[in-house]
Amino acid sequence: MTWLRRLPVILLLMLTPDGAAAADVFSVRCEGGAPSVPYFATFDIDAKAVVFETPPLSIESYSGIGVHAGEITSMGDGADGKIEFMLRAFRGRIDLIFDRIQNTMFWPGFDSAQFRPQLIHQCTVTPPRSILSFRVREPILNPVSVRCEYTGYMYFTMDAASKQALFERGREGRMFEGEVTDADQDEITLSMNFEVPRKVVWSKSRQTITIEGIEGDANRPRTVMQCQEVAPRTMMVYHERRSKR
Repeated sequence: MTWLRRLPVILLLMLTPDGAAAADVFSVRCEGGAPSVPYFATFDIDAKAVVFETPPLSIESYSGIGVHAGEITSMGDGADGKIEFMLRAFRGRIDLIFDRIQNTMFWPGFDSAQFRPQLIHQCTVTPPRSILSFRVREPILNPVSVRCEYTGYMYFTMDAASKQALFERGREGRMFEGEVTDADQDEITLSMNFEVPRKVVWSKSRQTITIEGIEGDANRPRTVMQCQEVAPRTMMVYHERRSKR
């Protein structure tokens, strides 16, 4: 009857989305400096990839935030080990260590006031950061992402609560920002800042994105695309984009 004792565990794994893989992508929010400022890192353990968001240059305006892509170079034993990773930086690389036991970020340095000192910052583990959270003071918690295939693939990510929206075309195409202007249980309406503003409507029931045309402009007709809702796009999108540079 041993299998009966194992049944609850089996059922739990079956009912958990993606099983144990749910923790393979996660983010950390760390704080350091004086005055203290936040910065973020998002890890994809399977892909051995990292995306790092730098602290804001101005905490009041929350501006001057950059993004860097990197790779995990070493993993400790099990889920409690240390994650060593490197970031590609101007004329070189930066090596860091995230300690999953202590929830700390370690910045190697020298035990000398004449050089960069060692730094240890306290961190908090969070779900993977939404791509909409980049350069935003409050994290985006419930975004919706849809993928459309139209002369290649494209994504729309939107969040009714923050009224933010983002359009991506492929891995190297431009990104365009926008805002949510209306939302109900079935439709989300966006105003996207393409070369000229365009009204965009996501219909959940029809699984379509409609880009309204511009009157008198034959090059910008009304377009309806079949799309599907996908897992919310995270900051890991920037790893692919930055790695191509």
